Amino acid sequence: MSAPFETERAAYLYDVLSPERLTRIVDVGANPLDAAPYEGLLKAGLCEVWGFEPQPERYDELVAEAGPREHYLPHAIGADGAATLNICQGSGFTSLLEPNMDTLDAIGRMRRGATVKERVEIVTKPLDGLMDLPDFDLLKIDIQGGETVVFEHGVKKLSSALAVITEVAAIPLYVDQPLIDAQMQSLRKLGYQLHKFLFLKTIKFFNAHTSRLQRRFYRSQAVDGDAVFLRGLLDIPGLGDEELKHLAMLSDAVLLSQDITVTAMGELSARGKLSEDQLHGYIDRLPHVDPR
Repeated sequence: MSAPFETERAAYLYDVLSPERLTRIVDVGANPLDAAPYEGLLKAGLCEVWGFEPQPERYDELVAEAGPREHYLPHAIGADGAATLNICQGSGFTSLLEPNMDTLDAIGRMRRGATVKERVEIVTKPLDGLMDLPDFDLLKIDIQGGETVVFEHGVKKLSSALAVITEVAAIPLYVDQPLIDAQMQSLRKLGYQLHKFLFLKTIKFFNAHTSRLQRRFYRSQAVDGDAVFLRGLLDIPGLGDEELKHLAMLSDAVLLSQDITVTAMGELSARGKLSEDQLHGYIDRLPHVDPR
């Protein structure tokens, strides 16, 4: 369990940590289908977002609604070269990979949304090749199966980041889609460990015989979800002061992992960068804590 986002608590944390800059977030596949996990932090003016979205309509929507701390570019992030973007009936299925109709037929779901309505030739850009992109603290990525390619072509950028929120899959919704184990292996090479799942979607297999099973009670098959990976998770003392400050901000306001926030603050306190009163002032703002 964890505490939900609170603007007042995030503002207190920012004040006592006094980082040299705002926490910086990169959103690859920023298609605004759902509220971003960093929405509260952005609305509070406590982070800066760089987003990438190659679907023209979705990109235009992002630009039209962008605030002063949001920067969007119409790039597809991946390797360096030509690729085919498969635009599906449901925009959330659009991918550089082909939808895996064998999987969708097996589970009896999602075929209509995953049907390709148009194929567009595009050029993809590697994360490490974006010279104007500043160093960032969090990569949030949701590009329907192309995540490991981004990691492999973003080694330099990711080596200085702290966290990755990535969509992971348990079954191949796309042809040749790297699943969660492949993402874990790719990120582990860069020093990241699996921290938690923000959510994991499960479904009921749908066919003539399962139609009597009420969906509310019978959803056993894991499909996909958002997983959090942290760099330096098992060596918090090995992080620098500024890294600890941004890890604390992200863990409280985006990841909702306040035990990590307290751990990072504890290390800063041990270094004399934060007082015990400031640390306990944060803990006092959390629900379900014991008295000092």
